[in-house]
Amino acid sequence: MSSDEQDTGDDRARDGARSSGRRDPDRERRAAERARRIRERRAAERRGAGTPADTADTAAGVTDDGVADDRVADDRAAGTDRTGTAGRGSGRGAAAAVRDRTAARAAERSRSRDPRYRRRRLVALLATAAVVLLGMSAAGWWALGQYGPPVATVRVDGTRQIPVRDVEDAAGDQTGVPLAAVDTDGVAARVSAIPGVAAVEVDRSWPDTLVVVVTERTPAAVLDTPDGPKLVDVTGFVYRDAPPDVRLPRLQLPRIAPDDPATLAAVGVLQALPVPVRDQVQTLSLGGGGSTFELGLTEDRRVLWGPWSDTGQTAARARVLGPVLQRPGAVYDVSSPSLVTVRQR
Repeated sequence: MSSDEQDTGDDRARDGARSSGRRDPDRERRAAERARRIRERRAAERRGAGTPADTADTAAGVTDDGVADDRVADDRAAGTDRTGTAGRGSGRGAAAAVRDRTAARAAERSRSRDPRYRRRRLVALLATAAVVLLGMSAAGWWALGQYGPPVATVRVDGTRQIPVRDVEDAAGDQTGVPLAAVDTDGVAARVSAIPGVAAVEVDRSWPDTLVVVVTERTPAAVLDTPDGPKLVDVTGFVYRDAPPDVRLPRLQLPRIAPDDPATLAAVGVLQALPVPVRDQVQTLSLGGGGSTFELGLTEDRRVLWGPWSDTGQTAARARVLGPVLQRPGAVYDVSSPSLVTVRQR
């Protein structure tokens, strides 16, 4: 029997087996293997890398139909591989990507355990929160300045000698202005220009009141000027006309100014005296060629105070002067507090 006749007989036998309902295990196995490789290849294409199964099949020189390709084996023996080059490259790329991701995760975990990294992260979070809060506050303040409640009342506190009306006029008409939009610095500057005002604070009292708190100057003495007597405060500032009935010592100095050392020493002496003694002082002048102070008291008495530049003795001299004035005399020398002298004319 020839080979063609034998193949024809085999085909007939297989056809007879199929027609009789018998299964061909070899064909089913090859079909299942092809289907498996197709699924794995498609999955590898979606992942962008070859599967271990593809790599193994390619390395073995097996084609999709399960038949060994002699050319693949020859190429591998010669040091080349037509089917395996791309697979190995893709496999190496996938492995490198996995290693990079693993190293990145390990580095991130290491940084997260570092106290310095945690502190920097906390600082960044706090800074971000602060920026957000500042932005929200600025937006809220802007909204209040545009649409907030208007000023209904201007309240003035702290005045004793200064008329309230003068303060209100200096503050300006703020009625109807949104309370948040009031220029408090401008109001304070205008009120501070009033003679007799030492300091001003302008506050908002929600929902609709502007509060102006005035601190008046404290008068310490009177200065006679060509324009009439003026009040001098405890800082040596000449600020307003003296009332006709004011009972304060009169300063008789060549220069009165807040930056003048003799002026500051003079008001310091007057402030250090006990009130009963201060009420007896009528004048404070320079003596001894301009280097000492001399106090003129009621009943034509005098006090030799001593060098005005020696301010360290001011408190001690003021303390001994009260008891000394109980003694009869006309001239009281307290320039040396530990050795006070009293003499008649």
